Amino acid sequence: MRPAPGITALAETSIAAGELRLEPLRPDHAERLFDGLADPTLYRFIPQEPPADATALRARFERLAARRSPAGDQAWLNWAIRLADDSYAGLVEATVDSTGATDIAYFVLRRCQGCGIGRRAVGAVVEALAAEPAVTAIGASIDTRNAASVALVEALGFERTGLIRDADQFKGGPSDEFRYQLPFGH
Repeated sequence: MRPAPGITALAETSIAAGELRLEPLRPDHAERLFDGLADPTLYRFIPQEPPADATALRARFERLAARRSPAGDQAWLNWAIRLADDSYAGLVEATVDSTGATDIAYFVLRRCQGCGIGRRAVGAVVEALAAEPAVTAIGASIDTRNAASVALVEALGFERTGLIRDADQFKGGPSDEFRYQLPFGH
């Protein structure tokens, strides 16, 4: 089963968030985002490593630009966060399954952290997703050690719904995760 057509259209839509502009992710964003996304501190709480080079990041963005999983059962919505000065501040990602259940994730480049950029960008994406009738739920899984991410989703009104012990193994140890859901209804 494929995600609803409205989700596919949203994946190609730019979103305004005050002075921020969220652009549908394209392969050519790789060169503009590589330096910031190569920072290993961004990957402390996730089972992913920084891109090896801009070519590897471009290849990843090319896969994501398909806007759906290879099996076609998930829509991949990804936006690059563009600042008013035309530099980039990170990414916001949403994965929507065929039931409309959606998970969000985000990267805010270190030089842009602590300024409210993540909250505005993620908030704008959540607002756009919540307005889409096909979206039935919006959630996030966050490593329990990632206090900044926990604060961001809680500031947006997400509620903690669970704790998953040993949710993953990476970087030499176990990762416990909090599960969050945004309460909303259509």
